[in-house]
Amino acid sequence: MIHWLTQSHETMPRTAVSPHKSTFLSDSEADRLATLTTEKRRRDWLLGRWTAKRLLQTVIWETSHTTVPLDLITVANNADGVPTIASQLPLVDGQYSISLSHSHGQALVTAVAKPNWPIGCDIEKVAPRGEAFIDDYFTETEALLVRQVAGAQRDLLTTAVWSAKESVLKALHLGLSVDTRAVACLIDPVERPSDSWMPFKVWCDNGRLPHPAPHFSGWWRVMDGFVLTLVVEQ
Repeated sequence: MIHWLTQSHETMPRTAVSPHKSTFLSDSEADRLATLTTEKRRRDWLLGRWTAKRLLQTVIWETSHTTVPLDLITVANNADGVPTIASQLPLVDGQYSISLSHSHGQALVTAVAKPNWPIGCDIEKVAPRGEAFIDDYFTETEALLVRQVAGAQRDLLTTAVWSAKESVLKALHLGLSVDTRAVACLIDPVERPSDSWMPFKVWCDNGRLPHPAPHFSGWWRVMDGFVLTLVVEQ
């Protein structure tokens, strides 16, 4: 089962953050926060940690009826920048794979109760992207799909395809280190955008990737002017 949660700067309680230490952080996270010098970076980083911890706290309660204090969950990153979950509690430590994303004051976190499982998510504010962007970053098939629509529909579909590609590249632990045309996310241009999760097809060109990709399932949805996407290994 895939779990997900969105949060915003407005929904994160001010009581969770103090000028000296955020009360929901572990000691190692507080040390990491102290190294972040720009206000935007600090706010986004805190929002991502808050969202991830609230999601995991809820999932653990639903599955084991145990309330885990947020400061006993540590969201760190491995050498590749992939988020990891650590805790002194065995029911938490290394038990979940997560992905997180933030955009314009909103955060999205997805999780599965499987260690080291390929999962990726992305949240993007719907915005126009020009023809040059499509030519540079989309496969021919993706470009043909988004060019079947115009105006606001194209803005939405282009944002959705780009977000989906970001999710796949996160699940592959590659980010933007490879040509984005090495993966294709095929979203039906005639499918009506929905506030429910809708599937899309994922294709990976293993000849252009540093390691073979697993088979992915993908979903997308629209929420308050944002596109949310997620992918997970089948």
